[in-house]
Amino acid sequence: MFSSLVNLIHQPSLAIRVSNDDTTFNPAEFPNLVIRTQRKVQGKVRIIHGTDDSSGFAMISTRIWVHRESEKNDITVTPKFENKTLTFIIEGPSRISSFNIYHETTIQIPHSTEFMGNLKLEAPNTSLSGEDLDRLTWASVKSDFSNSAIAIQTLRADIIELRTSNANIAGAFEAGHIELITSNASIFAKIKILEARDGRQSTVTTKTSNAQINLHVDAASASQGIRMDTTTKNGKVIIGALLGPSVKSSYASMSTTNARIEFNMDASQSGQPLDVNAKTSNSTIIASIMPPKNQFFKGSAFTTNASIAFNLTEDYFGQIDIDTSNANAIIEGSEIVLDIDKKASKHGRRGFGPGQVVLGTSNSSSTLRFYPVGENLPITSNAPVETW
Repeated sequence: MFSSLVNLIHQPSLAIRVSNDDTTFNPAEFPNLVIRTQRKVQGKVRIIHGTDDSSGFAMISTRIWVHRESEKNDITVTPKFENKTLTFIIEGPSRISSFNIYHETTIQIPHSTEFMGNLKLEAPNTSLSGEDLDRLTWASVKSDFSNSAIAIQTLRADIIELRTSNANIAGAFEAGHIELITSNASIFAKIKILEARDGRQSTVTTKTSNAQINLHVDAASASQGIRMDTTTKNGKVIIGALLGPSVKSSYASMSTTNARIEFNMDASQSGQPLDVNAKTSNSTIIASIMPPKNQFFKGSAFTTNASIAFNLTEDYFGQIDIDTSNANAIIEGSEIVLDIDKKASKHGRRGFGPGQVVLGTSNSSSTLRFYPVGENLPITSNAPVETW
């Protein structure tokens, strides 16, 4: 019994070789890769771009560790080549056992190959890392992990969908559509939005729980605009974002509970409508936004038992609604006309325009400030992104 408990706690330390643990392939013939682990397997996957030989071949290599030599017979590595796809399967013991095998699997793509197809990673209890990937572009990269971290220097694809649980996601990601999902762990991401090949509006979805999300989003090249959804619970949200000229409106949503939201966005050059909303509870919201010029802007922020500070440039014209309780509603700026001017409630407009700003809290102040165009807006304390 004690031996079984030790095996559960300690990583296997006996290195072994098994058949097919080095598999070479021509990336032009097999641009699509699937890495799959089955049964009691844990470990890591690493992607490397830059290895080259005269053949131009790529390689998937795996190294296996076990607790005992006798366990070697319980492990198989199987490469399957079909329909332009290499499926690389690492299979652990089929019998009921108290041990996990440990693998380190490396995907080596030659430097001469700049474009690959779809990469799919189906490997519970396996982490993901990458090196020198800034000149390698995938059609899509999708992962289904659990209990292991994802840390990528630069990952570029048309579609990126990375999922894990109980572990952080961190890195730099460039894609037309990006989805980063974990639980009980943080997300730290530097994101560059590329034009989506499907012609649809680019999307950025990040979701976790009980931890923070910290994003730097560069959407200067997203001509279709972006839709950004950021969701956590009991963790702060920190976002810095830049929008470039687009032909469609953009949307950004941030939601958490019991933690603060800090949001900076420059949309002054987007030329299209923008909708931004932030919602939390029992914590502060701080936002500084340069809205699009001569376009509809809708901004909303809601919390409870904490303050709101919402900063806009004077490119905004439209309706203003600010409410709180047991505290002050504050508006600072020019060209403001109020229909309701009470201590805890301010309703009116700034100039004439279609915009809408709605701020609501309780038991704390709610402040809306307008700054002259060209003047720097206050930058939130930690935005745009923390170092990971």
